[in-house]
Amino acid sequence: MKVAKVLFFFLAAGIVFSCNAQSSRDDDQTQVKETDQVMVYYFHMSRRCATCKAVEDVSKQSVQEMNSDKVSYAAYNLEEPEGKKMADKLNVSGQTLLIAGGDKKINITREGFLHARTKPEKLKEIVREKVKALL
Repeated sequence: MKVAKVLFFFLAAGIVFSCNAQSSRDDDQTQVKETDQVMVYYFHMSRRCATCKAVEDVSKQSVQEMNSDKVSYAAYNLEEPEGKKMADKLNVSGQTLLIAGGDKKINITREGFLHARTKPEKLKEIVREKVKALL
């Protein structure tokens, strides 16, 4: 019984700390000044798990499938100067999947990490919905 408790603790700790996904410092929807184009941003660290990589791949595919010149995708490493600069501009503090357009930004990090590996089509649908809401 004691061994089972210890194993459960390490399993739970591994899940919590493996991705280290954080949302932005702001609420899900906040004000930000951008161009008339909608941008999908993915902020990540240098070391990434399979889910982190899947979030990037699926969100990028979703933007490419929209085939619109009004929607762009950009990924930034938070451990590089360019990534830090963009994160500061958008008030992002950790791994984040963010859609920004006009004077709004929508944080879908939670949905990204929830669906990227198990239900990629669901994540693509969410990205499309949020982008269309900002166009």
